[in-house]
Amino acid sequence: MILYNKMKQKILSFVVCDGKFLALRNNPHPEHGGDFWFTVTGAVEEGESLKDAVKREIKEETNLDVKDIINLNWSSIYEWRNEVCEEANFIAFVNHGQVKLNEEHNKFEWTELDKFIETIKWDDKKEILKEVLKKALKKELHFKERNIKDYRKNGKNK
Repeated sequence: MILYNKMKQKILSFVVCDGKFLALRNNPHPEHGGDFWFTVTGAVEEGESLKDAVKREIKEETNLDVKDIINLNWSSIYEWRNEVCEEANFIAFVNHGQVKLNEEHNKFEWTELDKFIETIKWDDKKEILKEVLKKALKKELHFKERNIKDYRKNGKNK
């Protein structure tokens, strides 16, 4: 039986510049979760706020500077590497800059919303993702209250 400590806090951030979304191709290495297109994710470090983690992870993975962050009130709980993780979703508007990828990714592409939705790996309903991001582009929230999806075995939505 696996015993879990407290949930590991993680962030997922949809990166936007001039209305286009940044899609990142994962480096196909077990440390980075596989070979697919996705977005910026990462762990929250001890003593760090969620928004500070978003800024740091975007800087580390893309070299871009964040100018505005919106918490989408949308999270997921899942198990990865024998840890229970709670990942909060954000949209981050970034300043223009040259994308410089770190070792986690090997390609990037700026895309319109529809192509972004079509391109990235997403394990839930892409229609909901599209509605959330359409509103977020206008700095509006789809989920007015916190929405958490539990992907663990026998997990329940909260």
